[in-house]
Amino acid sequence: MTPDRLIPFDRVLNFRDFGGYDTADGQRVARGKLYRSAAFNDATEADIERLHGMGIRFMVDLRRPEERNREPNKWPGDRARVIINNEGPQDGLPPHLQALMQDDITPESVTSYMHMLYREFASNPRHIDLYRNWFAELVEGGPGLIHCAAGKDRTGLGCALTLMTLGVPEEAVIADYEFTNAAINLDERLNHIHDRLQVRLGRELDPEALKPMLGVHVEYLRTAFDAIDAEFGSADAYVTEVLGVGARERAALRKNYLE
Repeated sequence: MTPDRLIPFDRVLNFRDFGGYDTADGQRVARGKLYRSAAFNDATEADIERLHGMGIRFMVDLRRPEERNREPNKWPGDRARVIINNEGPQDGLPPHLQALMQDDITPESVTSYMHMLYREFASNPRHIDLYRNWFAELVEGGPGLIHCAAGKDRTGLGCALTLMTLGVPEEAVIADYEFTNAAINLDERLNHIHDRLQVRLGRELDPEALKPMLGVHVEYLRTAFDAIDAEFGSADAYVTEVLGVGARERAALRKNYLE
């Protein structure tokens, strides 16, 4: 995993170029066209100027309405097309924080919750709508960005589906997903995240219990794909039949993003 995939910003986390991978048939995913990130609610003026200069045409924000309302993005404004989905509560705690309000939170219980979350990602109607729109925009071409709050779970599955559809082998898809752990430097940031969550939730939290939620684990992604296989037959069938990426769309994706 080349370090230059991680693009440093002042206050935008986990911003990465997820191009550059070789495909199984000898081509390569173009660099400078596919980006993934955490949210932009803390972006500085310098961050915003740099983002403006990247020529990103569209952005898919996978966050729920209550997440976006509490922490609205400071970028892109009118510089790029922004795709959101407003279905669901407009305020309150998102489900992953509600899970931390349960009694007897342990690393094991949080790990179990994460597996449950991943099992439901692909069948969630909001995610289907947003992933469909992501692929529809990719068919049109141009640099695109997909993100959620931390840029690792919902975003991680979306990026994995994108790379698989472009013909990137599983090993590289998993490597891109796992790179989040290095990109966010969890050990360094854990205390800060822990303190912020304790203030927001108004309760004591064991930092060790938070770790399974704050990083990524290959087993989570495998859980998502096992659920896709069980419900839709395969990831390829899911992308084709549920997300609307047929032969014409795949040809356009290859033309737009492979070199």
